[in-house]
Amino acid sequence: MSGSKLKKAHKKNKFNRFYYNKQKTMLKVEIGVGIVLFVYLAGSLFFSSHFYIRSKVNGVGASFRSAQSTYDKILTNADKYTITFENADGDVVNEVSAADLGVDVNYQVDQVQTLLDSQTGFNWVGRLLVPAEYYTKTGNSYDANEVKKVASSLDFSHQKSTKESEDAYIQFNGKEFEIVDEVYGDVIDEEGVEEAIIYAVENLQTVINLTDGTCYNKPDVKADDKKIQKAKDQLNKYLDTDIHYDLGEGITEEIPLDTKATWFTWDKKTFDISFNRDAIGEYVNSMGDKYNTYGKKKEFTTSSGQEITVPAGSFGWRIAYEGEIDQIISDLEAGEDVTRDFTYIYKGTSHGEKDYGNSYVEVNLTTQHVYVYKDGEMVFDTACVSGNVSKGHGTHTGVYPIAYKQKDATLKGDNYESHVKFWMPFNMGEGLHDATWRSKFGGTLYKNGGSHGCVNLPLSAAEKIYGIVEAGWPVLVFYTGDEEEENFKISNPQIDVINMIADIGEVSLSSEAKIAAARQKYNGLTEEQKALVTNYQTLVNAETTLATIKQQFAPMLDPSTEGTEETISPDGAAPAVTPEQVAPAPDATAQPEVVLPQE
Repeated sequence: MSGSKLKKAHKKNKFNRFYYNKQKTMLKVEIGVGIVLFVYLAGSLFFSSHFYIRSKVNGVGASFRSAQSTYDKILTNADKYTITFENADGDVVNEVSAADLGVDVNYQVDQVQTLLDSQTGFNWVGRLLVPAEYYTKTGNSYDANEVKKVASSLDFSHQKSTKESEDAYIQFNGKEFEIVDEVYGDVIDEEGVEEAIIYAVENLQTVINLTDGTCYNKPDVKADDKKIQKAKDQLNKYLDTDIHYDLGEGITEEIPLDTKATWFTWDKKTFDISFNRDAIGEYVNSMGDKYNTYGKKKEFTTSSGQEITVPAGSFGWRIAYEGEIDQIISDLEAGEDVTRDFTYIYKGTSHGEKDYGNSYVEVNLTTQHVYVYKDGEMVFDTACVSGNVSKGHGTHTGVYPIAYKQKDATLKGDNYESHVKFWMPFNMGEGLHDATWRSKFGGTLYKNGGSHGCVNLPLSAAEKIYGIVEAGWPVLVFYTGDEEEENFKISNPQIDVINMIADIGEVSLSSEAKIAAARQKYNGLTEEQKALVTNYQTLVNAETTLATIKQQFAPMLDPSTEGTEETISPDGAAPAVTPEQVAPAPDATAQPEVVLPQE
């Protein structure tokens, strides 16, 4: 064979061997792929009804197990469940068992089957590298009473704490109400341990870390709590509601924010808001101290130009304590800004320097004259007759409002009944009215022939005044000079008797003149006036004491008596004996104590 033919034969054999080897290799690959595919498919089929390798259900190994087999294993291992408490270093400081806590499986096999059904069989290869953890919707159950016992029995005294937990709370920062965040402390308490155990059981945990806060005493109120947020918003709404006081004549009041902020209280757990009536009342009282004029003396310039002080009466401003508190609460609840005056129980005419304003009736008891002013101008004046001073019916001084007006009224008293055409009462039955039974007015008629307390007017004058004044007009009634004091003494002679009795002092023979004078003055009083002598018993005791002294020292006082060792002092007075040293006479009767009426 030639050389060229040999080369061709050699090439052909080489190609045939390459082709054969290639076919052989491909066959091996196909066989290998087939085996892998078979194993994968077989595994996918198997793991469609069994848990993946490296799988756990509720902490129990479930690899290659069916739902029922896994459930049976869970039941078998339920009594082996334990919870360990570890410190920051990972050391176990406490351990409790399933039996201690009354732990039991709280679900059926169907929940395990649901977990298995959620598993895709074709993913089993991936689980060779990444383990699978499954948990049923329902964890383990527990005995609440046993958990509480365990929580209270565990000793954590070796765990150091630095601060207590604090609830979130609401405070006023000077401009608005704000929420101060809660504080988490590191104090382990029974309630915190109990909550941590329950959470671990329900979530199938086996380790509780003491430093992760689960066992710490926790704040009950947190800043993001809806109730505290709602309360803060409501408080700021109240705070933003403006109550502007306008008393007229340029007098205004604004409520300071820090004052208003004290008007509310709230429950620190439920955050239900209440109004602090006492705190609101303090503000109302402060406004009363500033603006109330009711019951206070009035500075007044008489028609004759005298500067006097009129005694207090029943005219003026007085803020209604409860009424204003109620109105403030109502305004805040309405949530709308408001401009108003205070709520009053009594009202004056003006909020300026003179609460009686420029329209009033002036009754000068000293000059027995009435002046009527309207809008600052005197529009009418007339003579009058006021209350009878000698009989104790003097017209009361002070400033009073006209209660009402009435025509054709009948005035009745203990011993009188009078018909008048124009009646304008202003104080406890006293008032302005016509007195047609009188022919004279003015002068000093009132001292002995005055009324029962009313201000008597000529018929025409009463009609004129009736047509000018209105209900509520102030009536200023006063004396000038020392007239009121003098008339008071005239109408209250018992005052002199009270002073005379008080002046007796220690009783001795030299007291006889004072005692006799006081008795004579007392006997001259009317029965009504006698009842007002509050120290009458002192007079009776003094008389009894004097009688005893005179009887005891009668021999010394008798000139015919001789040989006695008893002597009388150079001034002729026997030794003093106090009323307390002598018992009252059998017929001595004490008069009841009577409080003198206030002018």
